[in-house]
Amino acid sequence: MLHETDAGDLIDFAKRWAELGDAVSEQVEQVVDDPETDEVNPAAIELARSRLQGLNEGLDQALDGYLARHREEES
Repeated sequence: MLHETDAGDLIDFAKRWAELGDAVSEQVEQVVDDPETDEVNPAAIELARSRLQGLNEGLDQALDGYLARHREEES
């Protein structure tokens, strides 16, 4: 799968991921591993979504799904 990724896109993703910092990236990993988790800060996921959106379809879906579910729970 990574062999199909353009090198420039991969480098861009790596830079943006590194800019998230450990706390936010760990929470993103939690959401990807367990989309039903309630142990993450929605603000961290919003930040990650704003920085990583459009770079990976699966990641976009995971973050959007978490945020949609979280908004429903707040209502």
